[in-house]
Amino acid sequence: MIYSRIEDCHGSFTVVKGFSEAIAAVGTDRFTGCFKALVQETFQVAEFLVFHRLGDKSPPMVLLGESRDGKSAERVKSYCSNFYRLDPIFNVLNDSNPDGDYSLHLQADEINNSAYRLAFYSVPGIREQLTIANKSDGAVIAISLFAREQDGGFSAEQMAELKQFGNLLLPILSLHFRLIGNAERQKRVSAKDMEECVSWAFPELTKREVAVCARSILGVTAEGIALDLGIAQTSVLTYRRRAYARLNINSINQLSTMLIQSSAARQLAAA
Repeated sequence: MIYSRIEDCHGSFTVVKGFSEAIAAVGTDRFTGCFKALVQETFQVAEFLVFHRLGDKSPPMVLLGESRDGKSAERVKSYCSNFYRLDPIFNVLNDSNPDGDYSLHLQADEINNSAYRLAFYSVPGIREQLTIANKSDGAVIAISLFAREQDGGFSAEQMAELKQFGNLLLPILSLHFRLIGNAERQKRVSAKDMEECVSWAFPELTKREVAVCARSILGVTAEGIALDLGIAQTSVLTYRRRAYARLNINSINQLSTMLIQSSAARQLAAA
């Protein structure tokens, strides 16, 4: 198990393919897809987690997660509820260490707790973990990358590239989720009123479809809606498609137009 402090890089290095697309997509629905492509296609990473934590006593919140076996959601739930306490990265990300960028590289057999090792390493076939993290004013944002046993783990060259990649991507991830959070908070005040309006205008929609459509009308991204409602981004898209099908439309612009023309919208405006 190796901890290290990541110092600023003064040399030049190759920017991976698609990195500019990820930067351009910050704050939009496209960012998640760009990030997944960089991690899973460019670096052939079996599984990854992006999480942040607001202090030593707070549980982490997973912002992004993906695995090739399709079961990362189950592991994320277990991680956030209990197993995060056993994650060795938090041994260094505490108040006794200075702010900055850190990394942790470990082998699966270095995890002492058998339940944690079984759930997060043995069952999904994970051999190695590399975590890149930034600690600033007590808050942590981190990327954990996992290599499978069948892939032979990370090579030395891949490790160097992943560290540099993570060190660059951390501030971009931080900015992306800060922008999404700001937009979601700005819209949250009127979300309840908009849900009521959509529900009255379109009684054929389910409660969840109403919630998704209301936030879509307010301009919240699919990612922001997923965070607000506590559901997967794919579920947001599914609920929105179902709503469109029920209303025989195919765009948010059509939905907004129908809402504006409805009596429910006029009642909301007059309130």
